[in-house]
Amino acid sequence: MVFSDHKSLKYLFDQNELNMRQRRWLEFLKDYDFKLSYHPGKANVVADALSRKSL
Repeated sequence: MVFSDHKSLKYLFDQNELNMRQRRWLEFLKDYDFKLSYHPGKANVVADALSRKSL
């Protein structure tokens, strides 16, 4: 399961007309078995906190 705050990615897989860049990405992702799930950015505080942690 892949969680993303990018809601439009969820609909990319259902589109019929894609540009070449989008087609290449879909071809690349076809090799992987995953499910994309939308998770709002405001609700994903753990990932946000980890990405901003200073070393």
